[in-house]
Amino acid sequence: MKFLIPKKEIKKIEEIILYGTNKTENISFNLNDLIYISSQGNYASFFIKTGSETKEIILRNTLSAIIKELNKYNNIIRCHKSYIINTNYVNAISGNARGYYLRSNSITQQIPVSRSFNKSDLQKMVI
Repeated sequence: MKFLIPKKEIKKIEEIILYGTNKTENISFNLNDLIYISSQGNYASFFIKTGSETKEIILRNTLSAIIKELNKYNNIIRCHKSYIINTNYVNAISGNARGYYLRSNSITQQIPVSRSFNKSDLQKMVI
């Protein structure tokens, strides 16, 4: 089952700076350029749009700490234990009650969604 999602208008440009757990390394990016963040243990991979390409930047930090910093932005959600996504880049939802996925034209990978989200929650989140 597939649902098409209308494009959202990206508003104000906001520069974000996030620090690693050791407080010596950091990452800065424009919030509108963030596509998604994935995690492997204590490392987070930020996938950021740079022109027509997507750039990966790794920072030592947990998704729990990162989402606390980004929680005030309603278009940034933690959709899975290993993923945070910018809903402005979501083009479609696919899957069924056994598992939904978020899709984007900016990336080839499908982003899994936690089973705690139902179909109507997902549609409200990305519309």
